[in-house]
Amino acid sequence: MKHLSKSLRIRLALICSASALFVTSCTPGGIIDKGGYRDQAGFIPQATRTRGAPYKIVCFDDAEDRRREALPPEAEKPAGPPVRYVMPSEWKGGCEIEGESSVFFLFNMFPVTPPISPEYAVATAVQRLEGDTMISMRTWHETHYYSILGRVSVFKVKGQVIKFLSEAEQTELRNPPKEGEAPKKVP
Repeated sequence: MKHLSKSLRIRLALICSASALFVTSCTPGGIIDKGGYRDQAGFIPQATRTRGAPYKIVCFDDAEDRRREALPPEAEKPAGPPVRYVMPSEWKGGCEIEGESSVFFLFNMFPVTPPISPEYAVATAVQRLEGDTMISMRTWHETHYYSILGRVSVFKVKGQVIKFLSEAEQTELRNPPKEGEAPKKVP
């Protein structure tokens, strides 16, 4: 090192420091580039319309989830996710759920996971609440950079999960119980 000039040593130290900073600064959790909201994003608008079919909005029920977690281990836990159903006329907001699909590019060039699928993103959100489809969708794209290791491209969707009414539920809606009559239980 004695034969190198002082300015060359400073440059070399700066290059090594910058390289080390570049390699270590983007490790897990690295830099996230969140894109803006997009409409449609490859979806056919007709695919998310209800076409006048009666439905109920499926909401994740936090209170029921906490109640289930507090049950003793030997207690029988209810099947299915903790959800509550809200009729569109009574809905006041909230209840949106997110789904996502992603692909990882090794060294920012080679995809090593299946490609991004908007259908998969919607399906994961709908299956989580055991609904039928999703409406009022908003989509966006995020890119997570992990230095020279690679990057993850993430497609995200957020919307309301709905469940179409069964024939029995539709009949009850058309023929509400008379005064003094107990409402019929519909599953």
